Amino acid sequence: MKVIFDSFRGKGKYIFFSIVLFAAGAVLGYAVFWQDPRVILANLDRILGNILKISDAVENANKLYVFGLIFQNNVRALLVMIFGGVAFGLVPLFTVLFNGFVVGLILALNFYSGQSLSFFLASILPHGILELPAILVGAAFGLKIGFELFSPRGKTRVEVLKENLKDGILALGILIPVLLLAALIEAIITPLVARPFL
Repeated sequence: MKVIFDSFRGKGKYIFFSIVLFAAGAVLGYAVFWQDPRVILANLDRILGNILKISDAVENANKLYVFGLIFQNNVRALLVMIFGGVAFGLVPLFTVLFNGFVVGLILALNFYSGQSLSFFLASILPHGILELPAILVGAAFGLKIGFELFSPRGKTRVEVLKENLKDGILALGILIPVLLLAALIEAIITPLVARPFL
């Protein structure tokens, strides 16, 4: 277990950077929506494809199916965040930015639809309090891979890659169970928490 926790060492600045990227994306998404809501609404299916699918499933499908759909989606995102770092960090960088953009867009859409901030928070926080940190920490691993491939600091790029990929694989031992719990909460608890705010 100690070796798993050790894999998280030295990631602080990358976690901070992933948070900044996400926040910048959220601000951008919110601003872009209000520039021309009609354009965004016309392209909503393309922008929010998976999210709309999950949202529809929450309303109409059984909880086990919803849980599986959410968990699969989140694990895929996590793997892309971590191992996409081999592309010199560009994949996690743009993925975090886009995820933030989507959250900003959803917040703007929430207000545009006449919903309250309370409804938005109730729809996001119960599972997001686990899901978002797990995804951002995963992104930090990917960003570290990218940064160290650019600047190996006395190591070969192969050594950097091996070391960081090993850390990423070990980190899955914590991050995947966190996403499992987040998916359960999103499928079962979040809809119950959000419903009174509709």
